[in-house]
Amino acid sequence: MKYKLLFYLLLWSIGIDTINAQHIPIGTWQTHLPYSNTNSVAVSKDYLYASSQYAVFSYNLHDGSIKKYSKSEGLSDVGVSCIGYDTTTSSLIIAYSNSNVDILQDGKVTNLPYIMKANIVGGKQINKVFTSDGTAWLATNFGIVELRLNKLEIGDTYFFTNLSGTSIKVNDLWASPTSIYAATQEGLYVGERVSAINLSNFQNWQLWGNEHGLLPGAYTAVTGRDEEVFAASGDVIYRLENNLFTPYYALPVSGVNSLFKGKNRLLVAQNDHLSIIPDHGSPQDISGKFYISRPQQIIETSGGRIFYADLFRMTLEYISPNQQTPIVPNGPGYITCKGIDFLNNQVFVGSSPMSTSFFPTFNANGFYTADDFFWKTYTATNLSAINGAFDIAVIQSIPSENIVLMGAHNTGLLEYNPETQAVKFIHNFPNATSNLRITAASRDPYNNVWLTNAYSTQPLICRKPDGSYLIFSSPLINNKLINGIAIDDYQQIWMTITDGGIVVFNYGNTLEDKSDDQYITFTTTPGAGGLPTNSVTSIAKDLNGEIWIGSTEGVAYVPCPGAVFDRTCDAGQICIPRNDGTNFCDLLLETETINAIAVDAGNRKWFGTNNGIFLESEDGLKNLASFNERNSPLLSDKIRSIGIHPYTGDVYFLTEKGIVSFRGEATEKSASNEKPHAYPNPVRPNYTGTIAIQNLPDRSHVKITDAAGRLVVDGQALGSQYIWDGKDTNGHKVASGIYYVLAVGANQKDKVITKIAFIK
Repeated sequence: MKYKLLFYLLLWSIGIDTINAQHIPIGTWQTHLPYSNTNSVAVSKDYLYASSQYAVFSYNLHDGSIKKYSKSEGLSDVGVSCIGYDTTTSSLIIAYSNSNVDILQDGKVTNLPYIMKANIVGGKQINKVFTSDGTAWLATNFGIVELRLNKLEIGDTYFFTNLSGTSIKVNDLWASPTSIYAATQEGLYVGERVSAINLSNFQNWQLWGNEHGLLPGAYTAVTGRDEEVFAASGDVIYRLENNLFTPYYALPVSGVNSLFKGKNRLLVAQNDHLSIIPDHGSPQDISGKFYISRPQQIIETSGGRIFYADLFRMTLEYISPNQQTPIVPNGPGYITCKGIDFLNNQVFVGSSPMSTSFFPTFNANGFYTADDFFWKTYTATNLSAINGAFDIAVIQSIPSENIVLMGAHNTGLLEYNPETQAVKFIHNFPNATSNLRITAASRDPYNNVWLTNAYSTQPLICRKPDGSYLIFSSPLINNKLINGIAIDDYQQIWMTITDGGIVVFNYGNTLEDKSDDQYITFTTTPGAGGLPTNSVTSIAKDLNGEIWIGSTEGVAYVPCPGAVFDRTCDAGQICIPRNDGTNFCDLLLETETINAIAVDAGNRKWFGTNNGIFLESEDGLKNLASFNERNSPLLSDKIRSIGIHPYTGDVYFLTEKGIVSFRGEATEKSASNEKPHAYPNPVRPNYTGTIAIQNLPDRSHVKITDAAGRLVVDGQALGSQYIWDGKDTNGHKVASGIYYVLAVGANQKDKVITKIAFIK
């Protein structure tokens, strides 16, 4: 104890930093999904669980704290259809829209993909989950599936089939100790839970009709408590008494999404309506409130608190007709995303779902921002100046002016100041035949921003630092779909043309003088490009000035962009030796379509494809990592955009199923003159991750020594960050003590020293 006290005093005296809250371990994934469109709720003794269409979260009933669950936290899938909770086994059952199923027990996820993989004719959608005493039943489009939660296995399956051989959709179910009640599209079916009756034989299920007081037709919800059973069809709720259903309550509108029988009342959720029907007293029909839109499921806790999931709003706690408390974790407002950039540590993302064809979708979801993973969504509702801006899919920051340019396809260009929230909305320029269709943007070292304008006679636009715009055109790019742009070290503009290769533009001595402008094509023709295909899909410049090109047939690169106008430099492809005793090699990602390219501070290349992410070494000869839906928390294999936060190293992947980020190893030096530092620091006994040493000179050579000056390890920083596993060159964990980090920049001039403390 005395030693530790002295050691902490030493740390204080030499100025060792503690871990900053924003510091998360290298290799950590973060999922960024919307939680407002909720579709299902479940309760345990201490928690409310709710699912949106994309993820799950819990709400502590005592302190109001929220925890998110997604692929980053170990779930197997995305796209949730419904959930349920069993108190006997403390199990959260998560059913996905693709019919996959997870069971969460004590923080451990068990995946049961039986239904998803089953060869079942027709739909396999899971519509509701009901649990009781260690068993869960899933109401599906083909019948009912039993889950045995104590054994984490699939139990019996009950196929519901009508006389024509068609599957009967089960909308909801409820089970008593003696019977299972199934609300289906063709009526209410009842199965007796006795050993002598095999419910796997559909003939043993009874369709209750007139003889039990029920009219024929679809039944959408069923619930019960003890010996009470309630079923809903149309605008009528029936109650079971003495083996006979009688009309119990006439609803204000037809169609019930959810029923729940609490201790002393029946709860009903309908589109735009909630109904609370007490066992004794006057019922309440609540409607006309802006926060009641599409309630999907309603539930009551053992303490009598009412919660419901609203598909168009969020999860809410019902307190009174005039008081309802929203419960929603932070996240972007929508799942759609395309285009990303960074300004003053903030992330900016466009919300458009447009594909690479850039066919307008008239999406009005605006854009998202995030500061330290806290998301805000801006639409015309809370930022009226962007009213009429559809399909924001291109994002480009201008740090020198503290503004962000946003391309709103087919509606114009936005200049947005995040500090003042001022917006300049430019719909078109003089002599234009249509509104701007911005498809790509890039900023040059002089803070000119170059924008491409699809299907236009004004296809290339330059925004100058004074806020003025210049228009450039050529028969080579007029009225074409330009889908990407990059600027090389010679201030040449590289534009990728859908199915047309590349056009390179050189503006000569000045922007304004167009007499010396030059345009050339860069195609598959040897001596005029040498591309593997004219179907070019993405483009980027790396830190060495080379141009990297993505296509439908993999990757190409141009090592000498300054010579392309002399026609002495063609594109090449990376051929990776097989090292199998032959002289054969394989072209880099030759079978992949490269949708996006990003270059990190270590000059490594991140390629986004239709089959996930590939991280390649600086020269492209070594695969450093591959991420897909199966081996990582990546939400979808289809990558739309990639953005890398320059100072944190977070790599953002914009996918068809939302946004996810990965804390990478490479960072740039902070613009805020922050001193070099390490985290975690001090390194405590139970820490097993890597140590990140940040804000070093670019591409430093790093040496780490002990307090006596003995070399422990040396290596190369990735950008301005060096990653250390806490081991010496022999692979042994270092002992307690102070360790010194000496870093010398690539220019041999910048030198820094910092310290790391290890506590054992």
